[in-house]
Amino acid sequence: MAHTRIVFAGPAGRTGRATGAALDLLPDVEVVGGIGRSSEGQDLGDVWHGREDGRRIYGDVEAALEELAPDVLVDFTVAAAAEAAMMAALAAGVRPVIGTTGLSDTAVQNAQALALQKGIGGAVIANFSIVSALLTQFAVQAAPHFTGVELIELHGPHKRDKPSGTAVRLRNDLRAAGQDEVAVHSVRLDGYVAHQEVLFGRPGETLTMRHDAADRSCYAAGVRLVALAVMREARFYREIAPLLGS
Repeated sequence: MAHTRIVFAGPAGRTGRATGAALDLLPDVEVVGGIGRSSEGQDLGDVWHGREDGRRIYGDVEAALEELAPDVLVDFTVAAAAEAAMMAALAAGVRPVIGTTGLSDTAVQNAQALALQKGIGGAVIANFSIVSALLTQFAVQAAPHFTGVELIELHGPHKRDKPSGTAVRLRNDLRAAGQDEVAVHSVRLDGYVAHQEVLFGRPGETLTMRHDAADRSCYAAGVRLVALAVMREARFYREIAPLLGS
């Protein structure tokens, strides 16, 4: 089976470096190059693994798409850059898999419409952690049995959006499950990577669910899962839960 060809935007960032280096070692996908203004001209293998292998990091999205002819664009950059890269990829018939958070609803809706028009898949997902997706499933299942719920999300101080995209999506899912009031508490401190806690209460007892991402490399398995999925069908994913089975 041919490998899915991926161009990776944001390979030198905190999340992109760890996720990309781990993704690069997984089967059935081939990262053919990178896109990054601050890392333009560098060798991707050197950035990720400390050894040059001839894969170039481009400063221009359109040039990378044209020269590398990838199947999928994976993006872990910032919202404005990700929105532009997503639309450029779709215009070129390349499937976007966006892990950057903070994208506007309008940008995502426009991307979904263009993907439908092109007849290709795509994804904008706040959190590619498979374990985080499982936490969401379990929390939604538990929600109807409790009188109240609150969320605590904890990240390092450089996390731009507050609350996180993952927390916002879980809050919305819990509201849909019947919890009208769902408070979200955001913590931004050194030492944290990505952590989420769900606290349920009912008379006489409580339930706490918590997910801890100790290293950003944990997102690679989810990115691979989605990249392969958008190659199989013309579907626009907003979460990885549909790919985890029942």
